[in-house]
Amino acid sequence: MTLEIPKLDRRTYADLVAEAHRRIRRFCPEWTDLNPSDPGVTLVELFAWLTETMLYELNQIPDRASLKFLELVGLRPRPALPAHAEVTFTANPQAERVVVPAGTQVAATGAGDALVVFESDEECALVPHALTDVVVVDGSSHVAVLTEGVRQPGAFRPLGWVPRVGNALYLGFSPPPGAPDDAAGRFPARLGLHVTLPPSARSGLARSCSSSGAQSDPDVRLVWEYWGRADESWWRPLPVLTDATAQLTVEGYLAVTGPEAIRPTRAVEGIGPRYWLRCRLAGGRYPKGREPEIEAVTPNTVPVHNLVTVRDELLGQSEGHPDESYRLLHSPVAAGSVEIEVRVDPERDLDPATTSPAPWRRVDDFLASRPGDRHYTVDVATGAVSFGDGRRGRIPPVDAEIIAVAYRHGGGAAGNVPAGAITTLLSELPGVDAATNLRPATGGADQQSLADLRREAPALLRHQNRAVTAADYAALARAVPGVADAVALPLAHPEHPGEKVPGAVTVVVVADTDDAQPKPGHDLVAAVCAELEPRRLVATELYVRAPGFVEVAVEAALLVERHDRGDVVRRRAESTVDSFLAPLQRDGDRRRARFQQWFLPARLSGLLASVPGVLTVQRLSVSVGGEPVGDLLKPIRLAPHQLVTHGRHNITTGLNQTCP
Repeated sequence: MTLEIPKLDRRTYADLVAEAHRRIRRFCPEWTDLNPSDPGVTLVELFAWLTETMLYELNQIPDRASLKFLELVGLRPRPALPAHAEVTFTANPQAERVVVPAGTQVAATGAGDALVVFESDEECALVPHALTDVVVVDGSSHVAVLTEGVRQPGAFRPLGWVPRVGNALYLGFSPPPGAPDDAAGRFPARLGLHVTLPPSARSGLARSCSSSGAQSDPDVRLVWEYWGRADESWWRPLPVLTDATAQLTVEGYLAVTGPEAIRPTRAVEGIGPRYWLRCRLAGGRYPKGREPEIEAVTPNTVPVHNLVTVRDELLGQSEGHPDESYRLLHSPVAAGSVEIEVRVDPERDLDPATTSPAPWRRVDDFLASRPGDRHYTVDVATGAVSFGDGRRGRIPPVDAEIIAVAYRHGGGAAGNVPAGAITTLLSELPGVDAATNLRPATGGADQQSLADLRREAPALLRHQNRAVTAADYAALARAVPGVADAVALPLAHPEHPGEKVPGAVTVVVVADTDDAQPKPGHDLVAAVCAELEPRRLVATELYVRAPGFVEVAVEAALLVERHDRGDVVRRRAESTVDSFLAPLQRDGDRRRARFQQWFLPARLSGLLASVPGVLTVQRLSVSVGGEPVGDLLKPIRLAPHQLVTHGRHNITTGLNQTCP
């Protein structure tokens, strides 16, 4: 049983004012005017407010004590995490050479008109030509996915519904407006493309966490080519520099060598002159079920994070004392991004042991540090940089300057901005007309609250970062940012449902989203695997998968009190049913999944009858998983990895004719 942290003084502002009034009546009976307009009462209220603020600080002592006790056993709140997104830049068609350097800052407008700043992680040379046409060539048929900049809705298969050798994906870039018919294309030496998958493919399927069990790239050969001139009848090769898409089956980036001496051609019938590139299936065959299906191929796209880089920040001068600590100007900071330099004036300090150029290294703590080790620690939450005491870790020399050469700060849930929100260019970029994020930013998380850490502490102390029992796997998976809940199924193998497989463990992960089906994406599944794999037993065969969702749809006729409230009652009833069937339910300051063995449809009848404005439920039918339920009183068994979710309801309302 969790003990409630006591408050040392529970009195509030109202309690203090009331107590003062009681004392006034007892000790100053001649003071009869206790209205707020009385100057004396004003002073009473002022001191009551000041006292309440003091009591608030006093009541924080249990929280501080809790933090210290948790630190003694090695538990600290998880730091804030930065959101990440993909930002697509639009280059001016007339620009000669446009490069977006690493560290370029873009921003979105957050709550209260505050800027949410993102920085690019890598350099990107932009293509000044707009990608206006995307065509899938499947044998003799052509399917236009993008035409004149207008794309067809939904995902598509870039190499045809059934990929065959010779099928290809054509990318057409438009020449600049007003350019001659034979104007040479201006492509960078490294042409980067971002391949995005549809939501159905991004939601993580069952994945083996062991490196030996991980899926390898499909055994196919893709070649990239371009058509150089209109009078040529062959395609020139484009060497592939990097490919993180596993032959177009995984979301990621790929880069090819930019085409040289390329001219506009009519490689595809019915489409005007374009600079044409294509990706052709030259050999091999995709395994069944792994045929590539993508949402878009986008040039001029770079990954960004909700972080800001600070360089050469002076933290202070050393006084030569043990356990010196300095504070960065900005926090929280990204783990591993802090680089500290201790600068000593060689003219003032002639000791070669202190003036040598050996760098100072960041460590988690000083427990293993020796007296001469140049170590420091960083508290990522507060930005505190601490040095040793001379016995464990060297003390910086007297008058040495403590310099933060570089660090990145930021993070938090505020960085999870919607699609199209990142549009402000903070860095000066000649030749760049616009920037935007085509999809929402994800992954941002605030620092773990003390209440959440208290709740997790027993499980953390039990598993000690080792996954042995099913509860250990579930607790470790829940600690991954972006995971709302998780459950571990021992002896369960995703390829052998219903059978007990010795040594197998399947962890079912529910994403922390507001979707009706909160499936984890590929990145989240990979993050859970990275968290669990080093902690599992050697003989355990570990899998991570998304939950299965069983849709429950309601068709009901309700009798309402007044006809003019029919629409209001109907919407209220639909909202009530959706909330009841939501796979994630609020539990304190976080949400939990409702994994259950049975679902009883009859509970929906009482739920609808309890909606304000409903007199009675005249008719009710329920379908589960698309199948109508004959007996509402008969419980429906769910698989251990399944969650119920709401489907599309059909709720009607009728007037009670007996009402006056």
